[in-house]
Amino acid sequence: MSALAVVLTGVALLAACGKPPQPALTAPPEAPGSGSASALPPSGLVPGLPTAGLPTGGVPATGLPTVGVPTYPTAVVPTYPLTTTTPPVTPTTTRPAGPSPAPRCKNGPTAQQVLTVVKGRPGVPQEELKVVEGPYCSGTWQFSIVQIAGADDDDEALLVVTNGPPATIKVVEAGTDVCSVKVQNESPPGIRVRACGA
Repeated sequence: MSALAVVLTGVALLAACGKPPQPALTAPPEAPGSGSASALPPSGLVPGLPTAGLPTGGVPATGLPTVGVPTYPTAVVPTYPLTTTTPPVTPTTTRPAGPSPAPRCKNGPTAQQVLTVVKGRPGVPQEELKVVEGPYCSGTWQFSIVQIAGADDDDEALLVVTNGPPATIKVVEAGTDVCSVKVQNESPPGIRVRACGA
Protein backbone atom coordinates (compact mmCIF):
# COMPACT_ATOMS: atom_id res chain seq x y z
CA MET A 1 0.00 0.00 0.00
CA SER A 2 1.30 3.44 -0.77
CA ALA A 3 2.04 6.02 1.86
CA LEU A 4 -0.60 8.31 0.41
CA ALA A 5 -3.28 5.63 0.80
CA VAL A 6 -2.31 5.06 4.43
CA VAL A 7 -2.48 8.78 5.18
CA LEU A 8 -5.87 9.17 3.47
CA THR A 9 -7.27 6.19 5.38
CA GLY A 10 -6.07 7.64 8.68
CA VAL A 11 -7.54 11.07 7.88
CA ALA A 12 -10.87 9.50 6.93
CA LEU A 13 -10.99 7.56 10.18
CA LEU A 14 -10.15 10.61 12.27
CA ALA A 15 -12.61 12.83 10.40
CA ALA A 16 -15.51 10.46 11.18
CA CYS A 17 -14.94 10.67 14.90
CA GLY A 18 -16.08 14.24 15.52
CA LYS A 19 -16.31 15.16 19.18
CA PRO A 20 -16.35 12.56 21.94
CA PRO A 21 -19.79 11.27 23.11
CA GLN A 22 -21.63 13.25 25.78
CA PRO A 23 -23.39 11.64 28.77
CA ALA A 24 -27.18 11.23 28.44
CA LEU A 25 -29.26 14.16 29.64
CA THR A 26 -31.27 13.69 32.82
CA ALA A 27 -33.23 16.99 32.64
CA PRO A 28 -34.04 19.52 29.92
CA PRO A 29 -31.31 22.07 29.39
CA GLU A 30 -31.81 25.36 31.16
CA ALA A 31 -32.09 28.58 29.22
CA PRO A 32 -28.93 30.65 29.41
CA GLY A 33 -29.07 33.11 32.25
CA SER A 34 -32.06 31.52 34.03
CA GLY A 35 -31.63 29.65 37.24
CA SER A 36 -34.90 27.69 37.44
CA ALA A 37 -38.43 27.38 36.13
CA SER A 38 -39.57 29.98 38.67
CA ALA A 39 -37.68 32.56 36.66
CA LEU A 40 -40.64 32.83 34.22
CA PRO A 41 -42.27 36.24 34.11
CA PRO A 42 -45.39 36.58 36.27
CA SER A 43 -47.64 36.73 33.18
CA GLY A 44 -47.09 33.01 32.68
CA LEU A 45 -45.79 33.55 29.16
CA VAL A 46 -42.60 31.95 28.03
CA PRO A 47 -40.01 34.60 27.17
CA GLY A 48 -39.06 34.71 23.54
CA LEU A 49 -42.43 33.44 22.20
CA PRO A 50 -44.51 35.85 20.14
CA THR A 51 -47.38 37.43 22.02
CA ALA A 52 -49.31 38.87 19.09
CA GLY A 53 -53.05 38.23 19.33
CA LEU A 54 -52.95 37.34 23.00
CA PRO A 55 -54.88 39.48 25.45
CA THR A 56 -52.75 41.70 27.59
CA GLY A 57 -52.89 41.30 31.30
CA GLY A 58 -53.37 37.51 31.37
CA VAL A 59 -56.45 35.36 30.83
CA PRO A 60 -59.70 37.36 30.74
CA ALA A 61 -62.17 36.76 33.56
CA THR A 62 -64.73 35.39 31.11
CA GLY A 63 -62.28 32.71 30.07
CA LEU A 64 -60.75 31.96 26.74
CA PRO A 65 -62.96 31.87 23.70
CA THR A 66 -64.16 28.40 22.83
CA VAL A 67 -63.69 26.99 19.44
CA GLY A 68 -66.85 25.43 18.08
CA VAL A 69 -66.91 21.93 16.76
CA PRO A 70 -67.76 21.99 13.08
CA THR A 71 -71.10 20.47 12.19
CA TYR A 72 -71.72 18.38 9.16
CA PRO A 73 -75.02 17.74 7.45
CA THR A 74 -76.49 14.41 8.43
CA ALA A 75 -77.27 12.02 5.66
CA VAL A 76 -80.60 10.29 5.46
CA VAL A 77 -80.17 6.58 4.96
CA PRO A 78 -82.72 5.33 2.46
CA THR A 79 -84.99 2.53 3.60
CA TYR A 80 -85.95 -0.24 1.27
CA PRO A 81 -89.10 -2.29 1.55
CA LEU A 82 -88.49 -5.67 3.11
CA THR A 83 -89.53 -8.44 0.79
CA THR A 84 -89.87 -11.93 2.11
CA THR A 85 -89.74 -14.85 -0.18
CA THR A 86 -91.53 -17.95 0.90
CA PRO A 87 -89.78 -21.03 -0.42
CA PRO A 88 -91.97 -23.12 -2.65
CA VAL A 89 -93.60 -26.00 -0.91
CA THR A 90 -92.54 -29.25 -2.43
CA PRO A 91 -95.13 -31.93 -2.05
CA THR A 92 -93.82 -34.86 -0.12
CA THR A 93 -94.14 -38.03 -2.04
CA THR A 94 -94.41 -41.02 0.15
CA ARG A 95 -93.17 -44.19 -1.32
CA PRO A 96 -95.84 -46.75 -1.38
CA ALA A 97 -95.38 -49.09 1.50
CA GLY A 98 -94.07 -52.47 0.56
CA PRO A 99 -96.27 -55.46 0.96
CA SER A 100 -97.30 -56.26 4.47
CA PRO A 101 -95.97 -59.40 6.06
CA ALA A 102 -98.41 -62.27 6.03
CA PRO A 103 -100.67 -62.40 9.13
CA ARG A 104 -101.13 -65.39 11.43
CA CYS A 105 -103.16 -68.17 9.92
CA LYS A 106 -106.85 -68.09 10.91
CA ASN A 107 -107.94 -71.40 9.37
CA GLY A 108 -104.82 -73.52 9.76
CA PRO A 109 -102.48 -75.16 9.40
CA THR A 110 -101.67 -75.58 13.06
CA ALA A 111 -98.17 -75.51 14.54
CA GLN A 112 -98.41 -79.31 14.96
CA GLN A 113 -99.22 -79.80 11.25
CA VAL A 114 -96.11 -77.78 10.30
CA LEU A 115 -93.91 -79.85 12.67
CA THR A 116 -95.33 -83.10 11.22
CA VAL A 117 -94.39 -82.26 7.60
CA VAL A 118 -90.91 -80.98 8.58
CA LYS A 119 -89.94 -83.97 10.76
CA GLY A 120 -87.52 -86.39 9.13
CA ARG A 121 -86.45 -84.06 6.28
CA PRO A 122 -82.71 -83.84 5.48
CA GLY A 123 -80.99 -81.07 7.46
CA VAL A 124 -83.76 -80.86 10.06
CA PRO A 125 -82.61 -81.71 13.62
CA GLN A 126 -83.90 -85.01 15.05
CA GLU A 127 -84.55 -83.43 18.47
CA GLU A 128 -88.00 -82.38 19.56
CA LEU A 129 -88.98 -79.15 17.76
CA LYS A 130 -91.42 -76.37 18.53
CA VAL A 131 -92.92 -73.56 16.40
CA VAL A 132 -91.77 -70.25 17.94
CA GLU A 133 -93.47 -67.95 15.38
CA GLY A 134 -96.35 -68.58 13.03
CA PRO A 135 -97.60 -70.16 11.06
CA TYR A 136 -98.36 -67.08 8.94
CA CYS A 137 -100.62 -67.44 5.89
CA SER A 138 -101.13 -65.74 2.56
CA GLY A 139 -103.30 -67.57 0.04
CA THR A 140 -102.32 -71.25 0.18
CA TRP A 141 -98.77 -70.45 1.35
CA GLN A 142 -97.49 -70.59 4.95
CA PHE A 143 -94.36 -69.43 6.78
CA SER A 144 -93.20 -70.62 10.24
CA ILE A 145 -90.13 -70.33 12.46
CA VAL A 146 -89.18 -73.58 14.20
CA GLN A 147 -86.59 -74.18 16.92
CA ILE A 148 -85.33 -77.09 19.01
CA ALA A 149 -87.55 -77.34 22.11
CA GLY A 150 -85.71 -76.02 25.19
CA ALA A 151 -83.10 -74.14 23.12
CA ASP A 152 -82.12 -70.55 23.88
CA ASP A 153 -83.71 -67.81 21.83
CA ASP A 154 -80.18 -66.98 20.60
CA ASP A 155 -79.87 -70.38 18.89
CA GLU A 156 -80.32 -70.35 15.14
CA ALA A 157 -83.89 -71.00 14.09
CA LEU A 158 -85.18 -73.15 11.25
CA LEU A 159 -87.36 -71.30 8.73
CA VAL A 160 -90.12 -73.28 7.02
CA VAL A 161 -92.16 -72.33 3.93
CA THR A 162 -95.08 -74.60 3.09
CA ASN A 163 -97.85 -74.59 0.49
CA GLY A 164 -101.23 -76.24 0.13
CA PRO A 165 -104.46 -76.71 2.06
CA PRO A 166 -103.95 -77.09 5.84
CA ALA A 167 -104.68 -80.83 5.85
CA THR A 168 -102.18 -81.61 3.05
CA ILE A 169 -99.45 -78.96 3.24
CA LYS A 170 -96.15 -79.67 1.49
CA VAL A 171 -92.72 -78.27 2.41
CA VAL A 172 -91.42 -75.82 -0.21
CA GLU A 173 -88.24 -74.82 1.69
CA ALA A 174 -86.83 -75.54 5.16
CA GLY A 175 -83.51 -74.25 6.54
CA THR A 176 -81.76 -71.12 7.69
CA ASP A 177 -82.24 -69.40 4.30
CA VAL A 178 -85.53 -70.16 2.58
CA CYS A 179 -85.47 -67.31 0.06
CA SER A 180 -85.12 -69.59 -2.95
CA VAL A 181 -85.97 -68.73 -6.55
CA LYS A 182 -89.27 -70.61 -6.19
CA VAL A 183 -90.22 -68.64 -3.05
CA GLN A 184 -89.19 -65.34 -4.67
CA ASN A 185 -91.10 -65.98 -7.90
CA GLU A 186 -94.15 -67.98 -6.81
CA SER A 187 -95.04 -67.08 -3.22
CA PRO A 188 -97.44 -64.23 -2.40
CA PRO A 189 -95.86 -60.89 -1.31
CA GLY A 190 -96.73 -61.42 2.39
CA ILE A 191 -94.83 -64.75 2.47
CA ARG A 192 -91.95 -63.26 0.44
CA VAL A 193 -91.63 -60.45 3.02
CA ARG A 194 -91.36 -63.00 5.84
CA ALA A 195 -89.04 -65.42 3.99
CA CYS A 196 -86.86 -62.97 2.05
CA GLY A 197 -87.26 -59.69 3.88
CA ALA A 198 -88.69 -57.93 0.80
